Amino acid sequence: MTKALEIIIVGKEKLPQMDLSINGGKGYNPLHELMRAIILRAVDDFHTKSGEVREEAIEYMESEEEEYIFSFIAICKHLGFDPAKTKYAIMNAQHRISTRRRAA
Repeated sequence: MTKALEIIIVGKEKLPQMDLSINGGKGYNPLHELMRAIILRAVDDFHTKSGEVREEAIEYMESEEEEYIFSFIAICKHLGFDPAKTKYAIMNAQHRISTRRRAA
């Protein structure tokens, strides 16, 4: 056994940690993070922007497109959300929806 492996196994050295709550405790998944970022951008554009940017966010959330992997419906389904309920919750939120990731 190598010295580096020994240190990792016996826990004498702290290794970088990942947020295992991502993806239901299955670990970090870049595709899920990208999808999450797309949805959060739409939320942010809808609630904090005006004019054309806000209209584009509305169009994105109201689109019936399901085949495109990054469509609102496809992302919601992939992440296990009901698209209609998610859209309703975003568009009718009574308080600001946080789009920032909490520090680990």
